[in-house]
Amino acid sequence: MCADVLHYPGSATEALAELASCRTTTELLESAHRMWCGPACGRTVACTFLHYPRAAPAPVIRRAGRERYNRDTAGLFQLMGGDGYAEDTPQTHGTNLWPLLLGITARADAGEGERIDYSDWARKGDATAAEVVAYACRDVLQWVASWSGEHFSQDPTYLRYVAASTIVDDLCIPPLDLVGGRFRLYGHGVDDLVAAMDEEGWGHDAVHALLSLVRQWVYQYAEKLDHGQGGLHARLNDSTGIWDACVFRMHSANNYGCGIAVARAGDTGPVSFDWLMGSGMADAISMDLAKSALDVYRLDAHQPTANGEFDAVRQQAYHSVYLDLIDDLVESGAPEELVHYGRAGLQYVQMMERYHERRLGRRLLLRPAVSARLRGLFGAEAVEPWVEGRYRAQRARSAAGPAGWVPGGPTGLGTSGAYVRGW
Repeated sequence: MCADVLHYPGSATEALAELASCRTTTELLESAHRMWCGPACGRTVACTFLHYPRAAPAPVIRRAGRERYNRDTAGLFQLMGGDGYAEDTPQTHGTNLWPLLLGITARADAGEGERIDYSDWARKGDATAAEVVAYACRDVLQWVASWSGEHFSQDPTYLRYVAASTIVDDLCIPPLDLVGGRFRLYGHGVDDLVAAMDEEGWGHDAVHALLSLVRQWVYQYAEKLDHGQGGLHARLNDSTGIWDACVFRMHSANNYGCGIAVARAGDTGPVSFDWLMGSGMADAISMDLAKSALDVYRLDAHQPTANGEFDAVRQQAYHSVYLDLIDDLVESGAPEELVHYGRAGLQYVQMMERYHERRLGRRLLLRPAVSARLRGLFGAEAVEPWVEGRYRAQRARSAAGPAGWVPGGPTGLGTSGAYVRGW
């Protein structure tokens, strides 16, 4: 279904075998990049593995209706600071991510990552890793239901793919443990996921999905390792331009890869690279827009708009990129399934417990019906004993007082003011 932009000609199973042989995080990143771009890529902002050099698409016959919340109506609502749409917001990169990312993966390879491995980033007081995983998979069910309706219970591979993306946001897992299959979610590793995709006829879509997942795993690990040190996010957020942060935000959540699963579930037919990138970025931003209205966005550890000096300008630019992307998806003939995916955050943030728990700072009880669904769709044993042991050791270290390491908290970039003013 994907427009095939990849250099790698083999299957996802073959790609995973090569990736699983990597000995360092840097080698993993470079191997995935070669599979995507080929050996001739100059690692500039033209590299489509880490960046998105975008051109506005030409209008064609529409396949979906225009969203009512759009460039013409946005000024009526108090989202992301309430300043509405800014015409001609730049969609170009100002920072080459390659040197920044390689600098952090080198630190991970030197052993610095051990201080964060298997630490809790959900920050809702979970006593066990099994709780983190169970709640993350509850969120997976709700996201997939929001994106694809009744398909949430009909496609285990879709669910497990989204789960493999979700868990690294809440639990800090070394990318090599993931790609090598050491970490297993309800008994399933990435090897099982890739085997299922190949057996179910995903074809080269599975390679796209795998490489996008690996990219996300590296991004998530890098931003956690660099958290609070004024490096990665400070550089991405150090100007009025928002595009660098928008693209990083999308890849760190793997909205591109999840968009492939959305398109397949909806049987959309062939989809372009721009549709997957545009809908993925729009989904990530729509989520942050809705979080800003609920006064939750300001609690995020990594805010794409946070700068201090340019907060208001960046908030309006971030909002405007969403409005451009969602209109362009419609105008360029993207299928309704991907247009809906792009705007879904405006709906699911209001309904999902995940975001209300963020606001409350604690968990809400899993409802019996949801617990039953989790057991039926995922299984009973969320993590293996060794993962539980690592998590509990990190939890004890975090509770040890000033000398203990506590994840989360301010980014060092300043707290975004992206909430409803005067509330």
